[in-house]
Amino acid sequence: MVSIRLSSDDPDELTLRAARLLGEADRIYHPPSVPALILDRARADAARIVADGPPDHPGEGLSLWVTLGEGIA
Repeated sequence: MVSIRLSSDDPDELTLRAARLLGEADRIYHPPSVPALILDRARADAARIVADGPPDHPGEGLSLWVTLGEGIA
């Protein structure tokens, strides 16, 4: 499980690392506050799972826990 804390809700401001990981992830766990425009940058077949926190057992493959930084709407 890899955690990504976004500093902006603008997908054009993703870091290169965040963009790469989104493109490689098998599953993306995220709170409802993460915008669809960010999630749209993920692999088309990646599972997008709304959650209150990162799972204890995320499954095989690359899983991400994506959140927005403090102060981001």
